[in-house]
Amino acid sequence: MLPQIFNGTLREHYVLLFGIAGGIAAVVGFVAAWIGAQFGARRAARMAAEDALARGGLGVDRNLTALVQAVDSIALEVERLSEGQRFTARLMSERPGPAAPPKQESAARVVTPH
Repeated sequence: MLPQIFNGTLREHYVLLFGIAGGIAAVVGFVAAWIGAQFGARRAARMAAEDALARGGLGVDRNLTALVQAVDSIALEVERLSEGQRFTARLMSERPGPAAPPKQESAARVVTPH
């Protein structure tokens, strides 16, 4: 037996036919929009990269040069700090140890009541 929707007049079948046609159209439209968006995004990314290279190629070189100079100056400061630490450690190791404090004779102990 067929479901009730298949039995009836042609006008009642329109609901089923238009529903199926609308569903197929929606799926095809969604897939086409997805593919179009992918192609558009790739094209936009490619054009943006080409524009960035055309406009900012020299700016990247300048930024890289400034970064290299900053790293070099930081390395120099770290080297100075480590040299100062080595000097301080050497002075501490060459320094004679502290003299033992003289023993103090304590007074006779007194037992106090609690």
